[in-house]
Amino acid sequence: MLDRALHGAAMPVANATSSYWMDKPPYPEVNLNQKPLPEIADYVIIGTGLTGLAATRTVLEISQDQHTEMPLRVVALEARDVCAGATGRNGGHIKSTPHKDFAVLKEVLGGSADKARDTLRFMRSHVDMLKEVGREVPLGEVRDVETVDLFMDEKGFEKAKGLVDDLKANVPEIEVNVWSGQEAGQKFGTNDAIAGAVSYTAGAAFPFRLVTGAWKALVDKYPELVLLSNTPVERISIAQYSAQHPYAVQTPKGTVRTRHVLHATNAYTPNLVPRLRSSLTGGRGCMTAQDGGTDFPETHGNRSWSIVYEPGFDYVTQRPDKCGRPGDVMVGGGFRSTKENGLDLLGVWDDSERDEQPLEHVRGIMSTVFKPNWGGGDSPTAGGVKKDWTGIMGFTGDALPFVGPLPQNISERTNPYPGADVPGIQGSGEWIAAGFNGHGMVWSWLSGAAAAIMMAGKEEENLPKVPGRPAGTLDSWFPRDVVALDEERLKRADLKKLDERL
Repeated sequence: MLDRALHGAAMPVANATSSYWMDKPPYPEVNLNQKPLPEIADYVIIGTGLTGLAATRTVLEISQDQHTEMPLRVVALEARDVCAGATGRNGGHIKSTPHKDFAVLKEVLGGSADKARDTLRFMRSHVDMLKEVGREVPLGEVRDVETVDLFMDEKGFEKAKGLVDDLKANVPEIEVNVWSGQEAGQKFGTNDAIAGAVSYTAGAAFPFRLVTGAWKALVDKYPELVLLSNTPVERISIAQYSAQHPYAVQTPKGTVRTRHVLHATNAYTPNLVPRLRSSLTGGRGCMTAQDGGTDFPETHGNRSWSIVYEPGFDYVTQRPDKCGRPGDVMVGGGFRSTKENGLDLLGVWDDSERDEQPLEHVRGIMSTVFKPNWGGGDSPTAGGVKKDWTGIMGFTGDALPFVGPLPQNISERTNPYPGADVPGIQGSGEWIAAGFNGHGMVWSWLSGAAAAIMMAGKEEENLPKVPGRPAGTLDSWFPRDVVALDEERLKRADLKKLDERL
């Protein structure tokens, strides 16, 4: 895995597997590329998933009071179609597992319960923030759900109960319910494969439609915004004799010189920042859309599940009912079911391929846990897979993302001009929001917004509440010190630690 990670970082492939979420796109105009690549920009944002969208939206919102001779020039670039990366391929689960996440955060943050608590609250705030964005894009299906972790072995269930007790002692506002195996069967319709369950609140969405709908609204609202799909960034360099716009962003459609660059490409970031190869890598995940049939317990899209076993877990959501019929069941996981316990899926950036063992695992896991309450009815797909695909997640060695300024010693691009590393339109620099460790739905949106606030030099301002973003100064809601990138953080995030964890 380490050898692949250190030598194999790549751009997204052109022939990716076809994602269910991207079928029949309702906003195809976001890929029309109605404007050419300009020669000059103030901000270039690479990536158009949740992170890039949040960053673009935020920098446009908070920069309207910057009185300049020209409108703010923002360019958003995507290697494939808009939102064709991880956001358009995931499980639609806006879920933090609070008891487990609190324990992991305490461990990686040196035992600090305070930092772990603040970071967990930040992660969980994504449900409400994305619901606010979802009100603007109803097709995004953003909603609250009751989520339940189903444990297939007694040891894992007992460990989870201990973590729940610790969570309740430290973050008492989070309500978590514990169910025996028998109680889980009665409440959730599971069979005796389940030793016990833990339930709490989370969220779910149709992420591709949410993001593409919000992009359309941005393009319609801000005529100065240039959104270009199928425009991969091939290289970033320092432009000669261009003090105000020192970064030359090269694409097949030409080169744009800009003041600031934001890397919002998650697993693909090391392709343009090679020093990150030792601390951020790609991992291929398996996703399916399945038909629960008439026997599957009715939830009307208001419940989600995780199926937990040694050594891994699977994640499941169900779309809301449509035309009186239950929504499709979105099942992903099986990452640890491979011959190398998942290590062979790390250091991988190619989502044109499928992996047989994870796919076979997720094909059968719902029947294993819910039978006889799975399948049934006259649909030819009842109890089976309607579509499967893969996607690339970004993993760091310390299980935390990188968000904030990208130091020159890490980008390995020396900006010699006055104003280097100064935010806003008076300066220039590189920035990053990447490495979400398979939990992008509870990290990426507000991380993109936070990166934009820092990039625009507004982190000390008491910004007003807007849909999708909290009020206040940045540090009042964003755990900046937890995710900042410097040489020490690079060492803590070394991928050797990820290898050891697995």
